[in-house]
Amino acid sequence: MEIEMKTGNGHTVDRDMQSLPTNAPKALSEQCQLLGTGDYPAEEILKALPVAVYTTDADGRITFFNEAAVSLWGVRPELGKTEFCGSWKLYWPDGTPLPHDECPMALTLQQRLPVRGYQVLAERPDGTRVAFIPYPTPLFDRTGAFVGAVNLLMDISELKAPEQRNHESGTKFRSLFENVGAAVWERDFLRVVDLLDSLQAEGVKDLRSHLAAHPDVLQEAITRVRILDVNPFAVELFEATRKEELLRSFLPETSAIFLEELVTIWEGGRRFGSDTVVRTLSGRRIDVVFTIVFDGPGCERAYVSILDISKRKVSDRRLEAVDKIAKAIASKNLDHIVQTVTDAATELTGAKFGAFFYNRTDPDGERYTRYTLSGGPRAAFENFQLPRNTAVFDPTFRGLSVVRSADIRADPRYGKSAPYYGIPKGHPPVVSYLAVPVISHSGEVHGGLFFGHDQPDVFTTEAEETVISIATHAAVAIDNAQLFKAAEREVSERLQADRAAQQLAAIVESSEDAILSMDPNGVIASWNAGAVRLYGYTAEEAIGRPVTLLIPEDHLGEEHHILAQIRAGDPVDHFETVRRRKDGTLIPVSLRISPIRDNGGVIIGASKIARDISERKQAEQQKDLLIREMAHRMKNLFTVSSSVVTLSARSASSADELATAVGARLASLARAHALTLPRLGGAETGEGSATLQELLGTLLSPYAGETDQGNRVTIRGCDLSVSRSAITGLALVVHELATNAAKYGALSADSGRLDIECTDRGETLELVWTERGGPAVVKTETEGFGTKLGKLTLEKQFRGEINRIWDPEGLVVRLIVPKDRLQQE
Repeated sequence: MEIEMKTGNGHTVDRDMQSLPTNAPKALSEQCQLLGTGDYPAEEILKALPVAVYTTDADGRITFFNEAAVSLWGVRPELGKTEFCGSWKLYWPDGTPLPHDECPMALTLQQRLPVRGYQVLAERPDGTRVAFIPYPTPLFDRTGAFVGAVNLLMDISELKAPEQRNHESGTKFRSLFENVGAAVWERDFLRVVDLLDSLQAEGVKDLRSHLAAHPDVLQEAITRVRILDVNPFAVELFEATRKEELLRSFLPETSAIFLEELVTIWEGGRRFGSDTVVRTLSGRRIDVVFTIVFDGPGCERAYVSILDISKRKVSDRRLEAVDKIAKAIASKNLDHIVQTVTDAATELTGAKFGAFFYNRTDPDGERYTRYTLSGGPRAAFENFQLPRNTAVFDPTFRGLSVVRSADIRADPRYGKSAPYYGIPKGHPPVVSYLAVPVISHSGEVHGGLFFGHDQPDVFTTEAEETVISIATHAAVAIDNAQLFKAAEREVSERLQADRAAQQLAAIVESSEDAILSMDPNGVIASWNAGAVRLYGYTAEEAIGRPVTLLIPEDHLGEEHHILAQIRAGDPVDHFETVRRRKDGTLIPVSLRISPIRDNGGVIIGASKIARDISERKQAEQQKDLLIREMAHRMKNLFTVSSSVVTLSARSASSADELATAVGARLASLARAHALTLPRLGGAETGEGSATLQELLGTLLSPYAGETDQGNRVTIRGCDLSVSRSAITGLALVVHELATNAAKYGALSADSGRLDIECTDRGETLELVWTERGGPAVVKTETEGFGTKLGKLTLEKQFRGEINRIWDPEGLVVRLIVPKDRLQQE
């Protein structure tokens, strides 16, 4: 029998059964005989089928395949060599790799039974995947001997299109996995979940407590984790040379973090994240944000992402260290200051240990060297000579330069000084070395900061710059501490002066007055909070600028005179002038200028105290206004009183009747006058609000009476309430109109009449004041004080308006007032 066979290179050749590979002819011959039907050979039938079919011998080597199988696999297997399946790669439907020796065909060959119910994915070399259902069936010869198996592969790709899209999504995920800028691990926790399930089956309730009591179980869980893959960024971050170094047993998380991952799974969670510190393969510590997401029913997929936040943490630690140093410098305890500085600098540089050697002065003025340590026990240094006289330490203690070495052992100055000629026995090993002098503002070398590490090239340029900055702070701290000690030695003779200076400083700083100092050329040297409030400039904006900044151009001559007096040693007392604020506004001030002398009596500047007298000036203006108003009122009262007497005398028939009429009218006049007085100190002039008609009636009651043509005063029209706060202002306006009418208008004549009509215009009240029967009206070109006062009150307080019509028959005044201003409390 002849069959068509495929060679390894894919060419078709015709061979009879005897020309097959030595390990295949019997099995294939028997298989074909079993499959043959009628006049057609079995091989031809299988080749013609549009469904993928292949056969294997009893050992799993492929002995036949048709072109449909090649199309499905995307690859042509090698007969007699390729085992179990001709596909390039196999996967379970969830994407888990499926080894060829575990595929359904392998199971059929192992069990010699048909295998059904499986779905499998075949991946072609081009990356595409085909979903199929295999139907492997064992084959036996006529004697019942097992000779191999035949497998039919049913392509279900169209049914699996959604899964194909998932695969494409997975491909995109894979690209992201490979290129994302964070370390990513892909792991399998399936066996870990099995362990947790067994613990639950044993009755474990509290996983934390159980693992704390059985640390070996935690270690077993760690060994059960399968690391499937890591991305290139993880290789770089953890300082590996190739991916394989991070596979299998390398877990970057600490035991504590891994415990939290187990608890998350135990409690049914699918995600856990935390900040932590891990070490790279070289042992370097890095700060990371650690997140793990569990996928799959058995957590067979877990994705761990690790983001390096070391730089941020370094910045945070730097800020914390600077804050500690700043707080320590505020202390008066020098030992505390230098210990804080040493600890902070050691941490920031990453040194294994650090030291601060510094000089102190005892109460007798003798200098001696002290030191602080960080990162190592003090006993490790107690027996060693202070390093002032060594060649390596000399540049630092003399303040000549910073010394930073990647390997101090290679420095030509190293090992040149007796008695140790290098590191003393028992001294912590030093390879990386950094030393920074601590130099006073005056140039005096206080000491030095020294740092060491047993690894080379630890200290960076950034670390050097950081320590230089810290050394500057330390120098300031030592300067301050020494000044404090000097002040303590002089406390007996300077205590009173110091207290006075502190009191003066407190007074200056808390003073409401603007207090500044300037040099002999008029340049501002100091600036207190009162000056900020008065002039509007901050201390930073004012200090260093000429004091003429505050002086208007038309007052510059004052400053030349002031400076001349100060240079002569003469103070300037209570000089009132005008100064200019930052916003350009002018403000009246009272100045007091005094010379400032040094200890030798030489004038080195001047102090200026400026007091804002705006309120006083306003008070003076208000006082003048009140005095003028009082004079005006007194004049009006006398005039009106005279008019009242005259008016009453014309109608009185006896002295008693005259006295009664005058008294009643004067009493009414007093009540009307009281309504026009402003409230002082919260006092009230009335008992709450009044109505408009009541108010007008009270104000005009002194002028009530009869004329030949009827009532002298008529009030008609609408009525509305007038609030307590509006009574005084409205009363003042009406009172001024009535006073003028009594002095010059209708109320000054026997036949004179006054008609007031009140009209509600919706949002406004219109009050028309009409005088008739008085002297001829003559328009005046100027306004008297009372007229101005009434107009100002109406316009400013009530936002109203007043119009006068100079009718020859009598004055007509039209008042328009918003109603809400009359009724607003």
